[in-house]
Formats: sequence, C-alpha cells, structure tokens
Amino acid sequence: MINPFPNSKILIVDDDTNVQKSLKRLINKENFVVQVACDGEDALSKITDFQPHCILLDIKMPYLNGKDTLKMIKFSYPTIEVIIISGINSSKINEDCLADGAFSCVSKPVNFDFLFFQIIQALELRFAEEATD
Repeated sequence: MINPFPNSKILIVDDDTNVQKSLKRLINKENFVVQVACDGEDALSKITDFQPHCILLDIKMPYLNGKDTLKMIKFSYPTIEVIIISGINSSKINEDCLADGAFSCVSKPVNFDFLFFQIIQALELRFAEEATD
C-alpha cells in the first residue's frame, strides 16, 4: 500500500494494549507518526501536544467511553477526523457516532486493508478542508 500522506499523525485510543500494539505496528509500517492512549481521558490530554490528523477510537473503554470522547473531540477539535473502531456490532451505535461527527466506523477484528483505506479517505477530507480554509 502507498501512503499519500506520509508523516501524518494518528492517535490510537484503545484500552486493550494488544490492539494498541498491533495497530501501532501496522500503521507505523505505512509511514504514519503514531501515538497511543489507553482511554478517552488519556486521548484528550494528548491531543493538544500531539495534534493528530486522525484518531482511531474504541467505543467501549473505562472512565470515558468512546461516544463521549468523540463528542468532546469534535466539539473542541472539529477538524480532526475520527474513525470509530468497535467490537460491538451495532448499527445504532454506528449511526449515533456518525451523527456525532465520526468519519466512519470499523468493526473488530480489524481488517487492516480496509482500515488503511478509511484512514486515507479521512486524511483526504481533512487536508481538502484545510486547503479551502
């Protein structure tokens, strides 16, 4: 796969360290800059310094769940594209997340080729919006 946006910043937010490590390893191979967060609070604390272009956000996490984190991200950082990654296969959750500003929803276990395609599409939208500002 060819990454048309090398060195773009991706924040992975998941309470499962195995998921974090797997996604980080795969995404790093595609020439992205990656950081991880273990929950919504951790993610919100890292956004200002890291300034990610795209966030991969788990729904079910302790402390601050993905739906509430998504709302807070989109309120404070509307240009960051958020891709929901969920082990919960629910069209209602997906619809709610899309209504709250998520770019897309990807099911676990993650098909990395599909996720990579979603990341590229999200970054295309992000950088197209920046170009028109």
